[in-house]
Amino acid sequence: MEENAKEMTESTKIALVMGSGAARGYAHLGALKRLFEAGISVDMMVGTSFGALVGAAFSAGRSVYDMEELTREFGWRKIIKMLDIGYPRGIIAGNRMKDFFSFVVKEKLFSELDIPLTVVTTNIETGEEVLINEGPVSEAVMASSALPGIFTPVRFKNQWLVDGALVNPLPIQTALDLGADLVIAIDVSCPIKSVKYLNGIKKSSKALFKNISQLPYVNSMVSPKGISRKLKYIIPEGFYTASDGLRIRENNKEKIDMIPKLKNVVLIKPEVEEINWFDFYSVNKIIQKGSKAVNPDILRNIKALISELEEKNYAEK
Repeated sequence: MEENAKEMTESTKIALVMGSGAARGYAHLGALKRLFEAGISVDMMVGTSFGALVGAAFSAGRSVYDMEELTREFGWRKIIKMLDIGYPRGIIAGNRMKDFFSFVVKEKLFSELDIPLTVVTTNIETGEEVLINEGPVSEAVMASSALPGIFTPVRFKNQWLVDGALVNPLPIQTALDLGADLVIAIDVSCPIKSVKYLNGIKKSSKALFKNISQLPYVNSMVSPKGISRKLKYIIPEGFYTASDGLRIRENNKEKIDMIPKLKNVVLIKPEVEEINWFDFYSVNKIIQKGSKAVNPDILRNIKALISELEEKNYAEK
């Protein structure tokens, strides 16, 4: 990395923000590699969902090339093999996935990371945003990636946490609040598809409940007063989790749709709208889209802003 880039960031705090997007998150790798090769270093990272995983791996000391190799080695077939049953609060428990995340982040704690990292999650019971920057990194990444209704919520400090995208899919303001002078944000989100996903999980779970309620041994547990306690263990709680997810997202719609239009915020938006959240087999294509998004104009703008902020900070000393 260029020496002058290291010197420039000594007094100017540069944050890299990487948002949610499931498989579209592979674009983060392409964009990150372009920034790295251009000699742009960062002082902090803030991530949601897939963005949290990429940020955690990089902060843990994995090179962009190592991360790219890992994504190709652990293709979609291996990802499927990691999926373990998580009934009743989600279809997938996430234990094997968390083990994989632990390997990716080298089993590190937040205090051991090379670059300070903050992970965005959602309290599924209160709907509040929960920021994690302490403890095992893999647990925070798992929580931030726990899609409501698909993955079982993660228990952390007496809270049930799920995907941070419900409250803050692109945590630019979070980075600013943490003291960043300049924010470089990579946006791979597609809110409309996210809502369709949650509605789909809710409808599927509701239909499943309707069908299993017709079974004799299940029907006997339904009384005029409502559903018995036993039946609550048979009904997929993913239905309720997805419903909560929809409610939380709707309550945070204004915040989610708002991207701060500030001079010190550089937005990188790879063209991944046509990529579905489950297209994990399109790794190379998606990484290339991320790389392409960091064009020469973007790089010139970032370097110009860094120089401008450095001059301002020097003048104020």
